Amino acid sequence: MGKKLRGDGGLSDLIDLRHVPKFDVRFEALGALDEASSALGVVRSSGLQPEACAMVLEIQRDLCWMMSEMAAVSDNQRPPTHITADRLTALEEAYESITKDHPLVDAFTVPGDSMVGALIHLARAIIRRAERHVALLHYEAKLSNENILPYLNRLSTLMYAMGRAEETAVGVPDPTVAHPSTGGL
Repeated sequence: MGKKLRGDGGLSDLIDLRHVPKFDVRFEALGALDEASSALGVVRSSGLQPEACAMVLEIQRDLCWMMSEMAAVSDNQRPPTHITADRLTALEEAYESITKDHPLVDAFTVPGDSMVGALIHLARAIIRRAERHVALLHYEAKLSNENILPYLNRLSTLMYAMGRAEETAVGVPDPTVAHPSTGGL
């Protein structure tokens, strides 16, 4: 059998803390954010409109900054914050712009009207899971950056609007609603 690797015993390191169990709530939050960034990478490579592609890359970079900030327990080891009120405003402005051009329907919708739209909605769901893990971390260990949770909340909302915009761009006139007005099942 090969040599034993450093993390084989179920422990890992943070920036400033050694031998932390891999199931620690901080690793759950970091892992969920990593999954969200990876899902956004799939979205980015799926044929998005160029402006949306640039926005997704910027968001992935934000998530990387967020992960590096959250990977430090002590303030003196934490990198400077990148997730500022300006980043929240940027997400809000992007949402307003998208929904102005692509109004949302007043109903729950079912993802899957287009491949790119479905991938965006999958990324949105992963972002929501990451938000729940980060909220738990905040509850247990108080995040030093008060913008992180609002950022994730606004990001998932933006992804919902972006999914609709990308569906429109590929020719989907109306999204599939979850509960059709005809009564359905």
